[in-house]
Amino acid sequence: MKIGFVGGGKLAEALIKGLIEAEVAGQDEITVSDIDSSRRNYIGESLSVRVVADNPEVVASSDVIILALKPNVILTAARDLCGDPSGKLFITVAAGIPSSRVESCLPEGTHLVRVMPNINCAVSESCTAICPGVNAGEEDLKTTEAIFGSVGLTFRVDESKMDAVTALSGSGPAYAFIFIEALSDGGVLHGLPRGDATRMAAQTLLGAARMVLETGLHPAELKDRVCSPGGTTIAGVKALEEKGLRASVMEAVSRAHKRSRELSI
Repeated sequence: MKIGFVGGGKLAEALIKGLIEAEVAGQDEITVSDIDSSRRNYIGESLSVRVVADNPEVVASSDVIILALKPNVILTAARDLCGDPSGKLFITVAAGIPSSRVESCLPEGTHLVRVMPNINCAVSESCTAICPGVNAGEEDLKTTEAIFGSVGLTFRVDESKMDAVTALSGSGPAYAFIFIEALSDGGVLHGLPRGDATRMAAQTLLGAARMVLETGLHPAELKDRVCSPGGTTIAGVKALEEKGLRASVMEAVSRAHKRSRELSI
């Protein structure tokens, strides 16, 4: 399918890489527009896809148009899109902006799906929540799932839960990166080379995540399997509890959720 991106930022770049790697769309089937000429040049040169300066050209040349724009500009950009939307699917990835607000800026009857992916789509490990706009049907949802399912897991959710999704999986990679960095720092503190410590930390989280997904067991049960009585792991877990790691992560999700709701007002 021919896929267009209005906006060529980091998320668009990550998704384009994932789509090409998964062979969902060829490089000659992807068109990207961006207001920044230097960004257009970078995307065109690094990803070998077609880049244009005008958003309407993206709409005209694409079957699916992904509005990969920041919350503060998506509504203005949507109003300026031209062309007949018939038979085309629009997908918005703007955090905190309800589909109804985006629909109000597009021609009446436009098929729109709202999604919340994350940056992990660059390595085909995204977590993407999907919800339909008022005119979107089952085929639109299946098309969206085909696109984002090629770069990770997809979940259909009610739009009322999208702020929670944004706070958890949309922002979650940043929390994970901080934890990987902290694990690496701990290793370096006790003599491990930085490169080795970082790779060990990343692989440890990757394996732990895969165990949760593939076994279906509760994380607490898996944790207990590592914690031998009076052993090293339980001593470390005690330190995490004393320093409030669990509460800090929950608070991070809560603050991101609050900010997402603020953006929707």
